[in-house]
Order: sequence, then C-alpha cells, then structure tokens
Amino acid sequence: MSYTTIKNFFILFLLTSNLLQALSCHIVREYTIHVVNKLPPNSILSLHCASGDDDLGTHTVLVNGDYNWKLCDTWTGVTLFFCHLYWDSKQVAFDAFRSKWSDRCGLACYWEARSDGIYFSEKFPPEKLEKKHDWQNKKQAS
Repeated sequence: MSYTTIKNFFILFLLTSNLLQALSCHIVREYTIHVVNKLPPNSILSLHCASGDDDLGTHTVLVNGDYNWKLCDTWTGVTLFFCHLYWDSKQVAFDAFRSKWSDRCGLACYWEARSDGIYFSEKFPPEKLEKKHDWQNKKQAS
C-alpha cells in the first residue's frame, strides 16, 4: 500500500469515528442518571462521578436535591459510569451505569442516598426502591 492510500484510509477512519460519535444518541439509547440526597435534615451529600472518558467533577447535593446527567451509550456497548459518595464520616463507591444494564435501567437509573445505605430504582420517578449498598466508614488518615 502506498503512503497516500494509508493516509486516505486513516482520514476516512477518523471521519467515520467522529460521525458515529456525533450520531451516537440517534443510534443508541440516551439515559438519565439521578443521584438524590434523602439523608436526614441538614445533611450534605458530596459526590464524584466519572467514566473512563468523562469526569463530571465533585458536587454537593443538599437534602432532597437531585444531581443528574444524561449519557448516550456507546455503539460498542461498553459505557461505565461510577460514583463515589461521601456523607459525614461515611463513603461508598459503586457503578452508577453499565451498558449491560440497558434492560435494568429503562431510560433512567435512579440512586437514592439514605442514612442506612444507597437504594436503586430503574425508573424516574422511582418505584420499588431496592437497597444496593451500605455506607462504609472513611479510613482514618495515619
């Protein structure tokens, strides 16, 4: 193969990849992920959510507040978002969305932080909340 052929193939590959990425929400489903603070009054929930490609940063969610974001699954079906939640001296980390959960989540994944743990519903507004995670004590710095 000539240099020009390889160069043209590479340019075509980049254009196709960019087009698929731009159309991804038209090709695959869009999901909304909710993380809601249902902790006791005056409790502040801090969270940090990210994927391999997108760091959503650290956010503070007041009681009854809803931190949410939309995502489009990749056409290869390998999307993963995880969250790390902090409340007083407690923390928990968990996967907030995985592509293989597409049937589990419907069009939304709903996570609710309560004083006894983290609950999940596959619908928004939530129905049939199920406890999925317990809070862990933060490790003491030495």
